[in-house]
Amino acid sequence: MSNKQDVSVIKDHQPISEVKAQLDKFEPVDIDFDESVLSDGDRQALAKLVQAAKLMDEIFLRQVYAQNVDLRDALTAANTPDNAILKAYFDVNFGPFDRLEDDKPFINTGTHKPEGANYYPADMTKTEFEEWVTNHPEDADALRGFFTVIRRDGEKLVAVPYSEAYQEFLEPAAKLLREAAALTENASLKTYLTSRADAFLSNDYYQSDMDWMDLKDHTIEIVIGPYETYEDELFGYKAAFECFITLVDADASQKLKAVGQYLNELEKRLPIPDAHKNFNRGSESPIKVVNEVFTAGDTKAGVQTIAFNLPNDERVREAKGSKKVMLRNVTQAKYDNISRKIMARVLHEDDLQKVSFDAFFYHVLLHEMVHGIGPGTITKNGQQTTVSQELKETYSTLEEAKADIVGLYQFPFMVEKGVFSKEIGDAV
Repeated sequence: MSNKQDVSVIKDHQPISEVKAQLDKFEPVDIDFDESVLSDGDRQALAKLVQAAKLMDEIFLRQVYAQNVDLRDALTAANTPDNAILKAYFDVNFGPFDRLEDDKPFINTGTHKPEGANYYPADMTKTEFEEWVTNHPEDADALRGFFTVIRRDGEKLVAVPYSEAYQEFLEPAAKLLREAAALTENASLKTYLTSRADAFLSNDYYQSDMDWMDLKDHTIEIVIGPYETYEDELFGYKAAFECFITLVDADASQKLKAVGQYLNELEKRLPIPDAHKNFNRGSESPIKVVNEVFTAGDTKAGVQTIAFNLPNDERVREAKGSKKVMLRNVTQAKYDNISRKIMARVLHEDDLQKVSFDAFFYHVLLHEMVHGIGPGTITKNGQQTTVSQELKETYSTLEEAKADIVGLYQFPFMVEKGVFSKEIGDAV
């Protein structure tokens, strides 16, 4: 394809000054990590993992929007100062839609982002999908599954496994994970990387999620694969590919170990009827404080993640619970460069003296812990299902609101128990 044809993919764009103003809202920050904690084997493994992570970028780019690859090629081909700005903001957003402005297009301004991203045919409606599922119940699990894309086959809607849809990226990613597994000395990390490589080819992520929960005595904390469903605003079914590569801060993680022991207490305190409280989930709640080295895919798009609670598979959560991972260097960067500046503008100077990074950090921690409590697997009309499946596209928003509000609700209890100091409680 010639450069002229490539450039023709871009019909128009917002004024460059407006795009530049949006781009400037993202402040570049250098984040540090201590590479000296790595053994020789882990250092070599880390390089392989970064290569694998970059393949998650390629998959996620295709999951977001069907035209993304053509648009990226066109922006790259047109080597002008204006296109450099457009390309930079395209890269931030993983596409031509502004994530700070409710997905308003800044390239090809007459288009709109499909609610189902590129997980479904762009012309498919919710009604069409639901009617097809109703009329073909034998296909329901595959069509609603986290790890399939929906495509048309003539008059049919068919579910294509991720292992098939993204084979050109998942096969080399699996190879890199196996090479990294051979280099690391940590047995549990070897197991996880190997089983996750298998999952990329089999489309069955259950065992590798279980193995991720069993990581121990490891320096490299990595999670790679399809997880969050925020990008699917049509149903909230489909998981986006991402990767976090981090290094464990063992001392800080040990200090927070006691916090995880209160998970059942937090469940008991939920202001809901006891019948809806979930004491069947695994009681493990490991908390890892880490420093980020590299991220890719879903988590890199737009505003940066400062913590996460995974896995999302309710079967794994019921067996083992979930792991809370706190990205300390990114949290510090966000606190210093964003939160403090906002506080300085909206708080009275007397109140400003009370704020602290520790209070901010522990609020984020409780937010992640609250993701691990409350109803998960439920029964509706005699059938077992999950809260996420029933709430569909509203689940992600409601779950995040729950984590914020209930996290604040639980904070005084943690102060009362002496887990957090009174000074931190007052700072909140």
